[in-house]
Amino acid sequence: MLPVLGAFLATLLLLVPHALAAEPAAVVFDLVAAVARDEARPEGVDAVLRGAHGQTRAGIRMKIPAAVGYPVTIPAAATLRFGVTASANAFMVESPELARPLTVRVLFSTQAGEHELYRRALDLNARPGDRRWFEENIDLEDLAGQTGTIRFETTSDVEDKSKITLAYWSTPRISGPKSGPKAPNLLFVTIDCLRADHVGSYGYPRPTTPALDALASEGILFENAFANAPMTLPSVPQIFTSRLFPSREEALLTTPISEAGIASAAFVNNAWIPLWLSQGTHADPPGTFDRLISGELDARAITDHALAWLGENDDQRFALYLHYLDAHTPYRPPAEWIELFADPDYKGPIASEFSDEEGASSGKYQKRDQEKILALYDAGIRYIDEQLGRVVDELRRSGRLDETLVVITADHGEEFWDHGSFFHGQSLYDELLHIPLVVRLPGQKQSGTRVQRLARGIDIAPSILDWMNLPVPPSFAGERLGRSLEAAPADLIATATQAQFPTRFAIRRGERKIIESLDTATPLSFTLGLDPGELHGTTPQSAEDLRLLQKLREARSILRERGFQAEVRSATTGPVTLEIQGHPRSGTFLTLDRRSTTGQTVASSDGRAITASGPASGFGLRFDRLKDPTNLGRRDLVAIEARNAEGATLPLEILLGTTAERPDKNILDLNAVSLETRADPDCLPPPHGVRLCLWHFPGDKPSALPEIRDPALRERLRALGYIQ
Repeated sequence: MLPVLGAFLATLLLLVPHALAAEPAAVVFDLVAAVARDEARPEGVDAVLRGAHGQTRAGIRMKIPAAVGYPVTIPAAATLRFGVTASANAFMVESPELARPLTVRVLFSTQAGEHELYRRALDLNARPGDRRWFEENIDLEDLAGQTGTIRFETTSDVEDKSKITLAYWSTPRISGPKSGPKAPNLLFVTIDCLRADHVGSYGYPRPTTPALDALASEGILFENAFANAPMTLPSVPQIFTSRLFPSREEALLTTPISEAGIASAAFVNNAWIPLWLSQGTHADPPGTFDRLISGELDARAITDHALAWLGENDDQRFALYLHYLDAHTPYRPPAEWIELFADPDYKGPIASEFSDEEGASSGKYQKRDQEKILALYDAGIRYIDEQLGRVVDELRRSGRLDETLVVITADHGEEFWDHGSFFHGQSLYDELLHIPLVVRLPGQKQSGTRVQRLARGIDIAPSILDWMNLPVPPSFAGERLGRSLEAAPADLIATATQAQFPTRFAIRRGERKIIESLDTATPLSFTLGLDPGELHGTTPQSAEDLRLLQKLREARSILRERGFQAEVRSATTGPVTLEIQGHPRSGTFLTLDRRSTTGQTVASSDGRAITASGPASGFGLRFDRLKDPTNLGRRDLVAIEARNAEGATLPLEILLGTTAERPDKNILDLNAVSLETRADPDCLPPPHGVRLCLWHFPGDKPSALPEIRDPALRERLRALGYIQ
């Protein structure tokens, strides 16, 4: 026993983070941070995260004319870096033909006089070549040691054109020399749909991941890493906020990175990610990526963007985030990788692309067809791995790899008929939650370490910041994986809350796992050591199971502060069913839950309706709403009915908020002010029929999910299988 304990403690010591590097005193001035905290900033000057010319950037938006300036002392060997552009928008569409010419300038003023550091005239209408970002790097050596005011301004000699033209300054920063050893950079990669058991270093026999396996041999591999959700939304928000139920008001992984003035960029192919990152108060600079580029980007395009950006920032500390989608349906990997994995003798209906998730889930394909589908999936993984290898090779070639923290993981896995289905989001079994997590520390510290303890998606962000020697926001709920592991790991809690699948919640501790589905009355308990495939669930009965089930419900108690809350009371003797139907183009129900231990709740497959049932003594439920992009008004109408066990309609009284306002009809507007309350209302049984008490708390918490205003974006998300 003692040798085993000694080996375990040795592993713990290996995982304690070394003093990787002292924090460099590089950034001495950051215009975005200065404007963001300046309550008296000039009119027409704002810190924003906005898109222009195909790129979303954090920066300063200026009307014309406008100017802003702040005091600064120029250090020796200083440089001023920024991007600058102009943009004109009409009805949310870039319209350069309506732009007026303007001039942007940067000035440095002291008591001895004024220096013009930069000037550029921009005319989007007359010069199409101006419809882009200009990247500038200005040497300030001649001003070393001087104290003055640095001023950014926009002017125009044309006053009779439309005033829709705006100037944008992208993260202007003054950097001085490094004061000590270089602190670590960050390369953070999430791979969509990558289940751990299709990765070579996790035991997969096919050559899907040679580059990732090489990184694992040079770093730390967490053998038992699990996502907190089986779909990108909410898994990636969970990762970035280190919260099980993320909202749009919480700090992100990027917050300390941005506040430290570290150059950052994200290149992603998944429409949910930029949508979520660019909405809410957490999208207000500083605290966001400097640059966020998304779209229909395959693995090569993402890597090309990453390499170009690394080249632009070859002498700065950086944080780079990549999200690859090529292991996600529709599968369309390059032919060379299909040939590596597919049976050349296969003659069935699956060609070089596959996107029939519904057919795959319904039993349409036979064993040989399924093997070809798996081959396409593996080929997509290999394509990503090849492109990931290009990024790592460039960091190695440039000498930056040993100064960079590399973290590779996935947002969730993928089901290949393990429980009779295909795709992801539909369950909380391990094929959808078990993900790879590989960490390469600077200088290959702790290389070859394999960690058995549980690691969760919400642990990734605090661990990254800890390894980067950056502060961890107090709102983060995850653990720092590099710290001592003497304490038992926290329980894994996972959520599956997309509208098209039954809402489920799960908790895992060691070899015990419980899955609770809202559409059934009985949770299921699994002993994973005896049943690794999770095929033989039983009703939770042991004291340990009941404790886990109670903890699972306690973890969801935060949902009682968010979204719409409902309690149902009845004067009848039998069970009651409540039906809530959204009007056409009103919105979608998401993130359902019970408010009590009894009752069943299920959303329709299109998310347009909820059916909840429970005993006459009472039951409760909660839900969020995702507004339909075609709903241009302020109202969100739903119709509500109550029925008995035989399906007959019951008299229904609806009380809104604590004022107990009664709608005239069973059709109500969920956006009505009367639903707001600061405390749970008393919902007493009615003298006859059924009473529904409905409310939500003040603030933006009901809007924790991103709004989808663009119908084209909604279609992209529909094609990915995320919404109906």
